[in-house]
Amino acid sequence: MNTQRPVDVHAHAVIPRYHRLLAEAGVAIPGYGTGGPGLVGEQDAVTDTDDAIARRISMMDHAGVGRQLLSAIFAPYLTDESAAVGAARCVNDAHAEMAAKQPDRLAAYAALPLPHVDASLLELRRCLDDLGMVGIALQCFCFDESLAAERFEPIYAELNRRKAVVFFHPCVNGLCSPLISQWGLAPTAGAVFEDTTIALHLIVRQIPHRFPDIRFIVPHLGGALPMLLSRLDNQLPLSTPGLPERPSVTARRFFYDTVGHGSAAALRCAVDAFGADRIVPGSDYPVLLGFESYADTFGYLQHAGLPETALHQILTANVGQLFERK
Repeated sequence: MNTQRPVDVHAHAVIPRYHRLLAEAGVAIPGYGTGGPGLVGEQDAVTDTDDAIARRISMMDHAGVGRQLLSAIFAPYLTDESAAVGAARCVNDAHAEMAAKQPDRLAAYAALPLPHVDASLLELRRCLDDLGMVGIALQCFCFDESLAAERFEPIYAELNRRKAVVFFHPCVNGLCSPLISQWGLAPTAGAVFEDTTIALHLIVRQIPHRFPDIRFIVPHLGGALPMLLSRLDNQLPLSTPGLPERPSVTARRFFYDTVGHGSAAALRCAVDAFGADRIVPGSDYPVLLGFESYADTFGYLQHAGLPETALHQILTANVGQLFERK
């Protein structure tokens, strides 16, 4: 993967036909049947039309970004297996079509039709072997179940065999807690807690040790994880005996993207906690467009007070390491 310019590892595109399909299956999609504002239709630059793709590339050029890696905003997780497979194929084909029009500038992670493991393995193989996708995107949770749960291990085994990249993303379920959701916190603090929790679940289940050839990306600077490492080292072994190493060491095996709503303090905390060699560029495009421009999403890194060597690692060097074939 060419990394002379930053690679945005965390970007999305609105695929209207896919979102319509999910809405018809009963998934709450903003802009479909809600009567309120949503992603769809607000900015045609975030869709998959030819004109919109051209505007996306122009925006990337203005920001100095070389490539975007696309993942689904809403995962194709449906209880009906055939519906889940149809939704996964829809979004994966749409992303593959976008990437084929700009192969040097766009690529995509595969979405899987969870919770259906056998069907997900088939779609994983189709996407990586036939569609040429760069990795797999998983939401932190499938309904009320962690993606670190034991029954999903066949997927990790296949990903480990392929030495694949796995990108996690919040599903905005508020951790199934009314103390989050009923207070309107699911998209804000809830998403951060999802990032933190899936990383902790992976550590507790020893996923990075049992499947050591998978490279994981945890979004949003790891949520609250950078501030918990010492506490985890002190206390987690008491409730989870038998861990192969200190939790802080395992946490430094993950990569983390830079999506932080422009918070230089959060970025510096993550760099200090994990090391500059574990941080990769991300934008969460188009989610933050109401708050900052696409260029500003990366511009805040330049003004965070990081050493030039650390900034170079984050912006250009680490993605090459992340996606290199071992």
